[in-house]
Amino acid sequence: MNIKLSSVLLLLVLSVTDAYLLAHPNLIGKIGVLVYKHSYIQTFPKALLTVVIVVGLSLAISELLYRFVGYKKATLCYGLLLAVSTFWFGYVFITFSSFAYRITGKAFIYGAHLLPIILIGLFGRYLVKAQLHLRKKKNPLPDQGSEVSRL
Repeated sequence: MNIKLSSVLLLLVLSVTDAYLLAHPNLIGKIGVLVYKHSYIQTFPKALLTVVIVVGLSLAISELLYRFVGYKKATLCYGLLLAVSTFWFGYVFITFSSFAYRITGKAFIYGAHLLPIILIGLFGRYLVKAQLHLRKKKNPLPDQGSEVSRL
């Protein structure tokens, strides 16, 4: 696989942190989770499963695009996924700036913001990676042996 261990550990730590933050709102946030039936974040294990599924699927999609789709199409897909993640972050930011969500607790609010930020980082990393591969393909380095032989 093309993924470094440090990247996987970073995603794992961020996912656990996000799940912890989402599963620990204040009293008003707990009431809101019950009223709006957000059962997928009621407890830490459920929140962790939800976050790991989202991040895992995003990582799998990114890796499959990188391996099995041409770099130009993959770049387009990464750009689209990055735009969707950025839009999602903007939506969360605007939603959690309203009074009703502002009183749910800082940890819960930070947890809600963290998941789109994780995805922005993930898709942005793969977008840059695909762009670098395209540039390397367009501008190959000159043969080092030919320059040495000319001297």
